[in-house]
Amino acid sequence: MIRRAIYLAVLLIGFSLAPGQVPVAVSQEAELVIAKYGSVMVKSSVLDAKVFIDDVASGSVNTVIENVSVGDHLVACRVEGKTVSGKFSVVKNETLRLEARFDEQQLIDITEAERAEAARKKKAEAAKLEEQKKALEAKKTEPKKANLKKPEPKKAEAKNPKEAFRDLHLNVIKIYPESEVPELHVTSKVNKQVITKYAETKDQSGKYYRTKQGMLLCEVGLCKKEWSATFVYTDEAGKSDSFLVRWREIIFNGITPTGTSKRELEVCLNGACQKREDNSASDTVHELTLDRYSLGWTRSLIAIRRADVMKELQESGGDVENY
Repeated sequence: MIRRAIYLAVLLIGFSLAPGQVPVAVSQEAELVIAKYGSVMVKSSVLDAKVFIDDVASGSVNTVIENVSVGDHLVACRVEGKTVSGKFSVVKNETLRLEARFDEQQLIDITEAERAEAARKKKAEAAKLEEQKKALEAKKTEPKKANLKKPEPKKAEAKNPKEAFRDLHLNVIKIYPESEVPELHVTSKVNKQVITKYAETKDQSGKYYRTKQGMLLCEVGLCKKEWSATFVYTDEAGKSDSFLVRWREIIFNGITPTGTSKRELEVCLNGACQKREDNSASDTVHELTLDRYSLGWTRSLIAIRRADVMKELQESGGDVENY
């Protein structure tokens, strides 16, 4: 009986459907909605600032806020009564990168700024390539210049033998110490054709400062600047002499009647040494005789010369300062 009732019910349902129609449930499920999200990150040097999206507290600065629905949102960053805000669009599966600049009272889109900068650079590079292309095309169309032979440089006129000899042997060495400067600065001028085995050393100690009047004084320690050089001079006959020159300046920590510093000079010729001291405030000239050499010394110049060559030059009316 039950089987018969079921059979009749199925048969009735089959007759109520149109040909090819499939029976469906009376209640249908609602359509499934798939939400789309992106994220937001707000950079800020104010670390305790808070981020609000559509007036809802959403997180802190310098962190990525996930699951923000795609579309336009009002984003604000707040701290201690200060607020910067703006309307921005969130894109699916992308992070909207903003920066809160409280001092400028604005919230900017970093991504947009970077895109604008990238576009500017791309445009500049394209313009540069176009200029290079035009220059290359112009060079290709430029008529070839005649292959003209370059004129040979004029040969230097030969020096008078006496002048050439003076250039080589008048000045054995010239030394230029610079006083009134904190750093040790000494320049030497030697002729490598007659000077060999040249070597120099430098040493400096103490801490210096300048007064309002521009004077250099010692602040801490022993303020000493020292320069020395050793070398061998060989004359036209092949005779050689060994030299040691040592210049030293000591800076005082105050102003004395003779100035603010003391200078010392030591010169050794073949092991025999002589020492001189100068603490005058003026540019005093000191002269010293070393066997066949003459030494002149001022605050800014030390010159060792061959005495015989200097005498011959002066007697002929020449000036040693021209060499």
